[in-house]
Amino acid sequence: MPKNRQPFRENGFRIVSSLVGVVIGLVVVFMLRGSDGGHRGPLWAYVVGVVVAVVVAGVGLLLGLLIGRRLVGDRIEAAVRQPGEKWRHGRFTVTRSAATFERYRWQVRIPSGKKTDFTGVQLGDDTGQRPPLRQLWTINPQLHIITLDSDQGRYEVAAMPSRLQQFRERLGEPQLDPR
Repeated sequence: MPKNRQPFRENGFRIVSSLVGVVIGLVVVFMLRGSDGGHRGPLWAYVVGVVVAVVVAGVGLLLGLLIGRRLVGDRIEAAVRQPGEKWRHGRFTVTRSAATFERYRWQVRIPSGKKTDFTGVQLGDDTGQRPPLRQLWTINPQLHIITLDSDQGRYEVAAMPSRLQQFRERLGEPQLDPR
């Protein structure tokens, strides 16, 4: 387990998007249920159903986050790309001036494919740059984008601010506060 866990507020996008999905799904189900001939139950039954579904989704989300932390361990979750290309989601294993990127399959925490080794790694400053909103379906808009210069070329890395701080600590680079 990582020493510096990801702050709960950094998981806000995952939590809110999951809950919005549950509520939209329930609304669609109730709308379809109401169009099957008008056999509607009492209002309290629908309210209880929504509350139960939201509670079950919340518990499922928390369990998913806990299991995800266990699977990732002390690795740093991030997305990486060469400038102008598509984001590849995965995790970094970082040592002094080197890093290994392991890609995820379907943005689920299942490692897939060949590992990419980066040597002579130097991270750019965290200027607070974030992905544009048009990429909302492919990457979390809370991530900060920084440059990663290595012997293999220049890449962009997108990660939560706490993960970028861990990345710098493991590389042995000096800390810069982005605020």
